[in-house]
Amino acid sequence: MPTLTLGRLLMGTAVESEVNHRDLSISKSALEDSLERMVEVDRLMSIFRPGSEISLVNRVAAARPVHVGEQTFRVLQEAEAISQRSNGVFDVTVYPLMQLWRASRAERRLPSPRQMDAAIARVAWSNLSLNPEGRHVRFRRSEMGIDLGGIAKGYAVDAAANSLAEAGVESGLVNAGGDLRAIGRNRDGRSWRIGLRHPLAPSRILLSVFVEDEAVATSGNYFQYFMIGGRRYGHLLNPLTGMSADVPLSATVIAESAMRADGLATAAMLHGTEALTFIQGVAGAEGIVVNPRPQDPRRVSVQITPALRGRVVLLDGSAELER
Repeated sequence: MPTLTLGRLLMGTAVESEVNHRDLSISKSALEDSLERMVEVDRLMSIFRPGSEISLVNRVAAARPVHVGEQTFRVLQEAEAISQRSNGVFDVTVYPLMQLWRASRAERRLPSPRQMDAAIARVAWSNLSLNPEGRHVRFRRSEMGIDLGGIAKGYAVDAAANSLAEAGVESGLVNAGGDLRAIGRNRDGRSWRIGLRHPLAPSRILLSVFVEDEAVATSGNYFQYFMIGGRRYGHLLNPLTGMSADVPLSATVIAESAMRADGLATAAMLHGTEALTFIQGVAGAEGIVVNPRPQDPRRVSVQITPALRGRVVLLDGSAELER
């Protein structure tokens, strides 16, 4: 069965989709349509687009309810559910903190305690009101804002994968910078073998995991970070402390949908040393957590949920699977 692959830069990352279908014209049309679905998600949910629905919410939702489309509302509802499950560690109202840290990064300085306290006070998922009747979004206090960076990319992957399935594709893969969803089995009729990067050496593959009709999302600070005073600060911020997550090194979640896996992987990272425990408490989710080994900074330990035993293969000699 012939394979057709199509790639594009979308949502700040490289997107690559693969379709295995006997008719290449169907493959081409399906791939193009699926990428357009992702473009639409970016148009609706990017904070970097002034005309997006989320940008409109951020501008006026403190003053009045804002109507949004079905897709944006669906992502906000999933974000709310993950916020509840994670006791607020995952919080899409983290926008004020994100803005503060972006300014600090540009000025190469840490936020002051006063700035941090002021930003944290404007972050609270419980102050985000979602009204299903009319799909209205409202902030219960001023100076709030939403950033869907920890969940929207996963939803975009789902939108693309659903588009492929609607076109009759029974074997395919959508990969957006590590957030991916597999459709069926690969061209050889086997489970897809997905490689996960080594968080301390991203050019190397740490391990592989076998998936089929599942989504995989990995969260970590090994690509997006900056240095101040010789210390590394990542882009994943804990809304309760205002600081970036530094343990674990990465968290991967396998779930039915990429949106859910994306949000849960972000939440797991922000749970620190309790990352795997958090994943194990979520029905329908499996996980892989990579931790540093303090006694040997060149090596890492890998934790996996029990159901993944036999599906994970270590490929790097610096890694050790915890028993």
